[in-house]
Amino acid sequence: MSAPLGAGDAELLAAVEAVTATLGQFGVPYFITGSFASSVQGVYRATNDVDIVADLAHADLEVLFERLSAEFVADLDQARSALASRVGFNLIHKRTYLKVDVFPCLTAFEYEATRRAEPISLGQAGSPLRVATREDILLAKLRWYRQGGEQSEVQRRDIQGLVALNRGEMDVEYMRRWASTLGVDDLLSHYLA
Repeated sequence: MSAPLGAGDAELLAAVEAVTATLGQFGVPYFITGSFASSVQGVYRATNDVDIVADLAHADLEVLFERLSAEFVADLDQARSALASRVGFNLIHKRTYLKVDVFPCLTAFEYEATRRAEPISLGQAGSPLRVATREDILLAKLRWYRQGGEQSEVQRRDIQGLVALNRGEMDVEYMRRWASTLGVDDLLSHYLA
């Protein structure tokens, strides 16, 4: 699958590719999610960061960070502390100052999303990037929208754009199963109506 990029996204893509290539070298399963993935699978929106969920449970963080430190400000101690607290950490691309947020793969939903992620080529990218499916992006956006008190206009627009552009192409039964688990079944029903 191939997807277009916005005019200013080449630098962001370079930062993402540096991280995903390193994860790939070490056999770390991952998927791209968040606004960047939503732009790929839904309505384009400029963003200056990328969210990646990675199964870092068995990764040698010291070796991984040694490799990443050539292109990123990457604090190994901060990452270890974040992972111990079950939260994400960030990497700052030295050349562009763009941010890549890396979140640990922790839940059954995230492991399933990792398994289902789609290889998508972006721009002049060499290797395809593993991007969350439309269904998994929508479910994640609904969860973030709920966790934010359903106040984010940006999340709401992303949700509406995903649904509008992909209606009829999404696996509704799959989404209903996970929506119940994630506590967003009412939101899913509302946006699919």
